[in-house]
Amino acid sequence: MKKIIAIFVLARAFAFANTGYNEILEMYNSSRLPKNLSVKLEYSKNNPQYLKYVIVRGAKGNLRDIPSTTDSKLIKAYPFGTKLKAFKKIKNEYGNTWYKVEGPDGKKGFISENMVYFREFKFDTMLSKIQEVENFIKTQKAEGKKVYSTSSYRPNPNNTNLSWEKDKYGMTIDQSIVGMHGNEKIFIPDRSILSVEKEEGNYAYVKVASIPDSPLRIEKKYIDRRGNLNQDFKKVIAIDTTNQNFALFEKSGNTWNLISYVYSKTGMDSQVGFETPKGFFNVAMAKYEMPYRDLDGLSQGYAMFATRFSGGGYLHGTPINYEEEINREFFKSLKEADMGTFSGTRKCVRTAEDHAKFVFDWVLEGAKKTKANDQYPKNDVLVITF
Repeated sequence: MKKIIAIFVLARAFAFANTGYNEILEMYNSSRLPKNLSVKLEYSKNNPQYLKYVIVRGAKGNLRDIPSTTDSKLIKAYPFGTKLKAFKKIKNEYGNTWYKVEGPDGKKGFISENMVYFREFKFDTMLSKIQEVENFIKTQKAEGKKVYSTSSYRPNPNNTNLSWEKDKYGMTIDQSIVGMHGNEKIFIPDRSILSVEKEEGNYAYVKVASIPDSPLRIEKKYIDRRGNLNQDFKKVIAIDTTNQNFALFEKSGNTWNLISYVYSKTGMDSQVGFETPKGFFNVAMAKYEMPYRDLDGLSQGYAMFATRFSGGGYLHGTPINYEEEINREFFKSLKEADMGTFSGTRKCVRTAEDHAKFVFDWVLEGAKKTKANDQYPKNDVLVITF
């Protein structure tokens, strides 16, 4: 009897592999960079193992020998958050979607779409976003307009009086300014790139690079006039808040080169923080060390090499609580293993500490002249979040 069942299961597996039952939707090359991407890596220590993968989103994810819960063999159950390399996305004979995957232990099989989230590096989207902001600045300059960024950040280390009010785009008012489009309020995050169309009294009418509605009336005191952006910026940090990764691009001639790409962790709405804001931003400053507090406002820990791009949103290294100092490397590795999976910060974008140092040095570009904690870049560095 057992022999008959085994033959039947093998037959089912052969059928799924060789008949029209499985409609192949996508085929993935999960570990290689796209051939059409210009690559000049300057940092490769934490290069991701997979570029296209799935993560287990429930208590467990069942790996099976065929893409079906009927008559299939359970190979292994992976715990929450496990990354599995994705090869194919298919539909079985019942119209259900499955992924063909390989686990971190090398086991291969199929896992239901209902048990996982798909993650990937969207380099094409990142480059199209860079082109979008380049075109915005070029067009506005050609029309004789000046291009600046907003400045509305007010430190709030104790997380008091936080506001979760959102506009129609899902942008939170906290650390943003209010732009009026007719009678409608649009929230503009700190450090957003915009052009000035006209000024009247205490107000300015602006076009924000990341917001379709235009013009928006704002208080002109929130315009940072210390720098007048141009389309010749050379450095961009592109952050994908959905897929939990980001990449660094640097321009040489007319070509944007990929110089670094890593898994990350971005913000989520919580008792003490918000989602990472989406848009086009100009880096404000950087800190060697960024302290943070707990729910009671008490000093809790710190993160190294923090680059501020919007309000209290920093790109920084792995945060370490003071009580974790006794076994710092262990806690760093534990937290860094979770990157590339789910959001979970207070607004910031988290990366490995040694990569945060690389970003810190790259942003400042030799501008560090004092031993002060706060440092300021000498050239424009743009951050794109989507």
